[in-house]
Parts: sequence; structure tokens; C-alpha cells
Amino acid sequence: MKKALRWTPVLVFALLLAAGLACDNANPVAPSGTVLTISASPTQIALNGTATITVIGRQPNGNPLNQGTEIRFTTSLGTIDGIVPVDKDGVARATLHADRQSGTATVTATTGAGTGDSASTASIDVLVGENDATSPQLILSASPNNIPVEGTAEVTIIGRNPDGTAVSAGQQVILTTTLGTLDPSRPVTGSDGTTTSILTAGTQAGTATITAILGSSQPATTQVTIRQTATDISVQANPATIGAAGGEISLTAFVTNAQGEPNQGSAVQFLTERGTLETEGVVITGSQGVATNKLTLTQNDLLGVTSFNVQARVPDGTGGFHTSTATIQVVQN
Repeated sequence: MKKALRWTPVLVFALLLAAGLACDNANPVAPSGTVLTISASPTQIALNGTATITVIGRQPNGNPLNQGTEIRFTTSLGTIDGIVPVDKDGVARATLHADRQSGTATVTATTGAGTGDSASTASIDVLVGENDATSPQLILSASPNNIPVEGTAEVTIIGRNPDGTAVSAGQQVILTTTLGTLDPSRPVTGSDGTTTSILTAGTQAGTATITAILGSSQPATTQVTIRQTATDISVQANPATIGAAGGEISLTAFVTNAQGEPNQGSAVQFLTERGTLETEGVVITGSQGVATNKLTLTQNDLLGVTSFNVQARVPDGTGGFHTSTATIQVVQN
């Protein structure tokens, strides 16, 4: 026959004491709404370097997390302490160890088991491997740097190590452009650390900003101006007749592009069979696509002449010219 347990004051006290000790040994739990602040020192480390990851935990009321509350750490690259309890100030510190793999280590700190709606997280990135002192440098250029629509320019990329030597052969350069297309867009360096690509402009005028990146290098940029090309020109003479004694005639050239719009910036050249032009070189069209010149004629210029031609021409973007001719009649007295 079993004897009944007698609840003496001493037994009750012992059980309460044991329960209290059990509670003291349990790890505190971060409450829902906990805020974690994470930092890394340094944020760039060598392939075998380390960084100290510091997490500060605050309860919703702003007080530090209770001492002993566990913070779990994970990293996408390298290794790190898995679980670290916070100190009396609510701070937990873990050490990130690089494992000779370069890249970006994303370190994440989480409260509790790291799952569920009540868990709080914070993340930070640490660059592992090359830094500003060891990353390659790029020199980027384009020739020519001013091309017509549908024209081409050669883009040259020169890669150099910090000591000035050429980067190794077979390194892939990532190229992008804001206008036109690049071929190839992923050129590979040769033995001299140099590679090239061809920029082909489309039908849109503007400024093409080309960017190059090699490994962990800083981006290098260069710009190419893409201009509309002239597709038509017409010239007018005012007046279209002149007396045999001579005088002055105003010449006006109108230049348009493929869209039928005035083409600004076109280089117009005026030519004449008689007389003297005020501007012998090129005249650049303005915003209205207009270029002007003045022709001066003397009596000697017009002796025995009943008519003569003046011409205006503009480059067509392919090495040729668009031309327009006006005939001026000479009135003999």
C-alpha cells in the first residue's frame, strides 16, 4: 500500500526553491517588436581577414535586451559565431572570418530561433577580398567621340593593376551604354590588358554615356555625342537677279534631318562661280537649321555674264555631300 506524500513546510520550500533556480537558468527571450542595430568593423577585409559584427538590441520600450538573450548570426560568405548572448547593455559581438573566397558577405543577425512573426532581424554587407588599394583601374576612351546617328565609334578599355602593370589576359569587362549598342558588350582583355568594342548609334541623337567595370574596379565612363545628320539642303538667293554693275546678294541655306526637322549644328559650305563670299569656310546651322552668307559682286565679276550659279553643300555622314544650287540672273544694261 502506497503511502501518501506529506506536504511539510520544508518540502514545499525545497520545491519552490528548485523552481526558482530553474527559471533563473532559462535564457531570456527577446520580446516581439525588438529592434536590432547591426554594424561591421571594418566593412572591407582581406581574403583571410576578420571583421567584428556588433548588434545592439532594444526592446519596444527602448530598454536594452535582457542580459543573456541570444542573437543568432549567419553569413553568406565565410564563417561566423552561430549564437551570441547579449551583455548587460544589450550588445552582442560576433567575429566574421573570411575563408579566402572573394565577394560580398551578407551577415544577418536574428533574435530567438530566427523564425516566426516575433523574430527580429538585421543585416549588413562586408566586402571580402579586393579593396580600393588592390582593385584594378580602368582607362576608357572612344574614337571618334562625336558621330552621326547610325554611325560607329571604337571604344577602348585599358586595364591596369595598382602597380601599373597590365591586368591578366582573359578578364571580362562589363560594358553598358545609355544610347546605341555595344558589340561585344562583354569584351575580354588581351595580354596587354586592353580590349575594344564598337558603339553603333541608333536613330536617336543625344549623348551616349558608356560605362566599364572590371571585377571589383570602380566604374570608368566616357561619352560620345550622337548627332542628327543632314538629309536635305536647299539654298536661296535674295535677290535672284543682279545688275551688271554688281552688288550684294544674301544667301540662305536650310538644312533638315531624316525626320524633316531643322538640323542644328550642320557644317554648310557655300560655293560661287562669281564674286566673293563673306565667309569662305563653313557656316554652322542654328536651331532653325539655317546658315547664311553674303555674296559681293563687282562689275568686273559680271562682264559678259548672263547668269551664274551659287551652291550650298552639307556632309551626309558617309563622306559625301548633300547639295543645292541656285541660279542668279544678270541683267545687262
